[in-house]
Amino acid sequence: MVDKLVRFLVTRAGREYSAGYRTIAAILGATLFLAGWPALVWFFGRLSGGTVLPSGLAGILSLLCFLWGIPWLVSAVLWQLWKGKGTPVPTVPTKNFLPTGPYRFCRNPMMLGFFFYITGWAAVFNQAGAYVTAAVLMALLFAEIKCVEEKELAERFGDVYLRYKKETPFFFPAVLRRKAPPSAGA
Repeated sequence: MVDKLVRFLVTRAGREYSAGYRTIAAILGATLFLAGWPALVWFFGRLSGGTVLPSGLAGILSLLCFLWGIPWLVSAVLWQLWKGKGTPVPTVPTKNFLPTGPYRFCRNPMMLGFFFYITGWAAVFNQAGAYVTAAVLMALLFAEIKCVEEKELAERFGDVYLRYKKETPFFFPAVLRRKAPPSAGA
């Protein structure tokens, strides 16, 4: 099943999409990630009773998560739209391999940012169910990256992606990295 999904995504990557189509896909994807997933965290958080952290600590945690996560998330999405000539939505993917911009620090800056963003919302809601829902969502997205996205990128970009994968951290940024990324014409 995973191989069929990877094949489907590789096929989608070979198609040309109009600017309007890419815009609609990006808006729908952004709506899901920026509003839909936090709404789900809120909904399941409401099902559990009691707060997890003192409100002041939860407020500080949410602020720190938003301050760290949103720049990673936004910069990665904008880089995909501008340099990648595609969208973050897997069915309307980037055309170009992206080892530059925020992707020079880690292979998944968008998900890094999103994980902090969704944790920030869990802290805002500060209910056990919110934290559990955020953790489950992150685990599912992590599994999707490892089981589907990495295979799809390896198939689409071949050796240059495999070299990039070896040289660039998966998730935790190599902020002090000075070495030039693998070249791919991006």
